[in-house]
Amino acid sequence: MWFFFRRWRERQQQATAQTPTPILTPPTRPRPVAFEQISRGFYDLTAFEKHDAALKFWLPEPADQALTEFCTMANQSLSEWLRQFLVVYAYGLLALTVLNERCPGFFREGRGLLYSRASPQDPPGKKRVATYWVPELGKNIAPVKVWIPARMKADLQLLADHAEIPLSQFAREIVISRLLGHGMLPSRPVLTRVDPTPAAEAWCLDQDIPWREVSADEYAHHHQGEVRWRFDDLPEAEDAA
Repeated sequence: MWFFFRRWRERQQQATAQTPTPILTPPTRPRPVAFEQISRGFYDLTAFEKHDAALKFWLPEPADQALTEFCTMANQSLSEWLRQFLVVYAYGLLALTVLNERCPGFFREGRGLLYSRASPQDPPGKKRVATYWVPELGKNIAPVKVWIPARMKADLQLLADHAEIPLSQFAREIVISRLLGHGMLPSRPVLTRVDPTPAAEAWCLDQDIPWREVSADEYAHHHQGEVRWRFDDLPEAEDAA
């Protein structure tokens, strides 16, 4: 199944293995592939049991708004839609159907927003107050993060390597083409001409980035964010009680 991925893995293994230079032989003519060969591996889902790898990229705000609107109309979370799209893109509709049938809830599973750990008990004279933070990547740039199986991320990396572009750029372009059509991409139109900031590039590489504190209402409208806790002094009357 998925001969492109298999060939690339074989080439990577050959490149890293310390073996003598092979004797060159004439290339063999490829033989037709039977459907049984294609479908045989669809039922081996051991590599898709959990979402254990984070795929991070950024979108221009118009594309992010289009994605948000589509997910709202489809009654899906952003992570659910992205997982389904990436499965179809990498493995096809048949794989999507098999995963839906054999792993109910596969696409809906997620880790949710990251919450900072809070102390089990407030210090004397203090009260715990929630604060809301979102990544600050720059103007007109929206961060995207989705948890997917490590195998899927590795296969997407192979496709990005084949296209000779970074994985984050590859993910951004295929998502935009899916949402708004391939006509949005051939000449890299204004929609995708956003100058990435150092923070945006750091986000894609899972490096440290600046965060911005926002209100609870603004936090609710962001795909990515985290809740942090601070300890404020209790009012004197409340403290005495």
